[in-house]
Amino acid sequence: TTSLHKGSMPAEYGGRLSSVLDISMKDGNDKRFQVDGGIGLISSRLTLQGPIQKDKSSFLISGRRTYADFLARPYINTTDFKGSGYYFYDLNTKANYRFSDKDRVFLSGYFGRDVFTYNSPDGFNVDMPWGNATATLRWNHVFNGKLFMNATAIYNDYNFGFNSGFNSFKAEFSSGVRDWSGKIDFDYFATVNHTIKFGLNYTFHTFTPYTVNITIDDETIQSDDLNQQKAHEMAAYIQDEF
Repeated sequence: TTSLHKGSMPAEYGGRLSSVLDISMKDGNDKRFQVDGGIGLISSRLTLQGPIQKDKSSFLISGRRTYADFLARPYINTTDFKGSGYYFYDLNTKANYRFSDKDRVFLSGYFGRDVFTYNSPDGFNVDMPWGNATATLRWNHVFNGKLFMNATAIYNDYNFGFNSGFNSFKAEFSSGVRDWSGKIDFDYFATVNHTIKFGLNYTFHTFTPYTVNITIDDETIQSDDLNQQKAHEMAAYIQDEF
């Protein structure tokens, strides 16, 4: 399911300023094995899902890749820019296990990467990859018919790279953001038209504005980790929908 909050976000989304796109991945089929896919003009996708232990646990694996680079390669290779191209791919995974009617654990992950390459006639080349990797472990507990809890641990990593070379000169630049997060959320359904949500969350940020590795002939210039910046972010919230 997908929900878009364009303004006046609920309190559970903390300090988001512009908009929030909330995407929930579906659970795998715990009854039978299933394969779905699609073939498009520039990309294809494939999804595998099925039970690990029938009626108790399941998995889901979904991947996608563009192949515009393969289609354009025969034409690009006839020009002076042979080897240039662009593509992206991503992978979604999820597994869940039901310990009891009141306890369930979910493990999910996402990895996506865009890759751009450029080769010029004079020997100058650029390789520019960027993307996200994230993993989430969530425990869902039902106290009773009105009170639910989700305890979640999250790892997220964004990285941007820029690698270039010309004759004996090579340069590698990268930057990124890495987060470790933990949060606990409660949902209390007082009545059909009255819902209270409250919780706590904490995030440890590591910002890497840049790293540099330059090689000229046999000499290397390399940055250290002193430019990394770290930050702690903590929040508590409560919201009442009536």
